[in-house]
Amino acid sequence: MSTSDPRTPSRSDYRLLQRLFGSLLGGKVEHVPSEYDLVLRIFEKAGGSWEQVYLGSPGDIDLLKRVIRRAYKANKITKKHKWEPDVASGIS
Repeated sequence: MSTSDPRTPSRSDYRLLQRLFGSLLGGKVEHVPSEYDLVLRIFEKAGGSWEQVYLGSPGDIDLLKRVIRRAYKANKITKKHKWEPDVASGIS
């Protein structure tokens, strides 16, 4: 895996996950590339298809959202502590 900056991911699947994490979880998570990989593996094992996601398949998009929510509830995604400043937005 590359050592890319999680705030500006170069892979399209990482960029989509970053946006979904932000919209579904409201900035309550740390963006960790290894956790993106975990979500990707679970999504594919559950029968999801990235090709269908990018073609706009509602079923696959819904499956991806459910995988993200379930991973968050199962503490598989690193939660951001409330007292930490949001570095991405520039707020200190």
